[in-house]
Amino acid sequence: MKAGVSLSLLLALSSSAVAQEQKAFVSPMFTIFEVDIKQHKENAFDSLAEKNITASVTGESGTLAMYSARKKTNPSVIYLFEIYADSDAYKRHLNSTSYKEFLRNSPDILETSQKRRIEVIPQFLADKKIVQSDNTINNFVIVDVKPEFGQAFRDAVLPEMAQSIKREDGVLAMYATVDKANDHRWYFYEIYASEVAYLAHRMTPHFKEYIAQTAKMTTAKEAIAIIPGKLMNKGGLEYESD
Repeated sequence: MKAGVSLSLLLALSSSAVAQEQKAFVSPMFTIFEVDIKQHKENAFDSLAEKNITASVTGESGTLAMYSARKKTNPSVIYLFEIYADSDAYKRHLNSTSYKEFLRNSPDILETSQKRRIEVIPQFLADKKIVQSDNTINNFVIVDVKPEFGQAFRDAVLPEMAQSIKREDGVLAMYATVDKANDHRWYFYEIYASEVAYLAHRMTPHFKEYIAQTAKMTTAKEAIAIIPGKLMNKGGLEYESD
């Protein structure tokens, strides 16, 4: 796998060969937001988020994926994971009609003072076209890596993710990013077709090898239990940083 967006995705984003060449080595933009919903506004948020996500992914060429997920232990907390082809695509999204409508309605639904953006740098992004069902699950995990094992951890986890997305039909998305202010903190967001697919993934040789290799490389792991909201992407993304 090489750095850049896959050729198939570039063809979908632009019909211009020149534009494809220019974008081939541009890192996609990955954003993570944590927001709080006001009391009794859960249904209003779900409706607003679904409308914005659907319009953005289907109507904006540079919006590659948008996902919402509710924290299982505190349903008022929502995580939003978004992927854009580049910073220009993100700027275009911010100027879109759907986002402006979302923004206009947000004060009535969200505790805006609680909104938090986690600044991250993409390391590995790969996905398949997601057709969400009642069985679809997603995972959000934060891992702190010992400084002396930074490169070794990366060399272990990225190949494992690449094998997972390639070999396992039930693995729908594998995303790894690092904290912009702390490159020893990793954020992983993953989507599986079902709980069965996830459990099967954990039994694969490549996953077991990754666990064995990194057992002594980390200082902390936090798995935040989340429930899928609206999950939507274009599919076919393949990116790995240098």
